[in-house]
Amino acid sequence: MTECEGKERKVVLGVDASPHSERAFDWYCKNICNVKTDRLLIIHAQEYPSIPAAPYPYGYAYYEEWQSLKEKSDKQVKALLESFGSKCKDHGVLKFKLFKEESNRPGEVICKLAEDESVDLVVIGSRGMGTLRRTFLGSVSDYCVHHNHCSIAVVPPPNRHDGHAHST
Repeated sequence: MTECEGKERKVVLGVDASPHSERAFDWYCKNICNVKTDRLLIIHAQEYPSIPAAPYPYGYAYYEEWQSLKEKSDKQVKALLESFGSKCKDHGVLKFKLFKEESNRPGEVICKLAEDESVDLVVIGSRGMGTLRRTFLGSVSDYCVHHNHCSIAVVPPPNRHDGHAHST
């Protein structure tokens, strides 16, 4: 038995409601998942809708609408995480944990969880934006590559680089 065979490996998977997250999960399951040693930590950074500026004192006219949007967002995130939990069970990944953080900076959330949990690997899907667009809009995968302190696998869009993820 080698030294690594019995050691638990912690893997963070950053998810959202996009097909890029689905692709990253599928790539993980197909290529590197070890159901005996892996503990998969699935995280979603939830950004709540902002309360619009209102001409009324304290914005009360919009509070009920905002509360309704917040509740809808909570339900969507819960369904998203539960769907990934079901996928884990379907693929035999029985050691997993679902996380939700309130933040509009998913890259920071993913890197913080990776550091706090001392993970071995982060897996994340990429939308495949070009360099210029990423420079102005930012990129979760780009942020994670530059700020993470462990290995990271960025799963590119289909038909790019032959569909293989690149690790750093």
